[in-house]
Amino acid sequence: MFAGKRLAAVAAAAALAVQPTLASAQQACVTQAEVGAIAIYSTPNVLQAVRLKCGSELSQRGYLARSGDALGRRYTALQTRVWPKAKSGIIKWLGGRQGSAQGLDTLANLPDDAVRPLVDALIVQEVSAKIDTRNCSRIEWVIEAMAPIDPEVAGGVLGAVVGLVDPVQLPVCPRLS
Repeated sequence: MFAGKRLAAVAAAAALAVQPTLASAQQACVTQAEVGAIAIYSTPNVLQAVRLKCGSELSQRGYLARSGDALGRRYTALQTRVWPKAKSGIIKWLGGRQGSAQGLDTLANLPDDAVRPLVDALIVQEVSAKIDTRNCSRIEWVIEAMAPIDPEVAGGVLGAVVGLVDPVQLPVCPRLS
């Protein structure tokens, strides 16, 4: 459940970045690979958001305090590689939500060096705003439970599952055999 909310927060953050230039477009499905890339790309920012919002709620001997940096580095190491698919998925999702092709073309053609820091900051802002501090210890538990999973496997699982969580908000393409 947290993973689905994390993905929705990522997409919402990206939407805020370009919302003023968006109009309407036909909704396109986002591939499972793109959803997985978004999940992998967003994880370091989600970890930062959890730490910012939950810092006073979590034990200084808890998982994030002990191993959060190492977990973040595992995902950060993959960000550059997954960014093109993550960006593609975000653009499709935005196009289906409210976007005009022209506005999305602008986003797609901006240099990644300009887009990525904005998306990163918005992910942190949006995710931290959605965290209820009463859930901080449960969020940390979910992060710790998922930590041993290889990031690419975790992204693949999220890509397969997230379309089941909220197919209206994020329509995931059917898997082709």
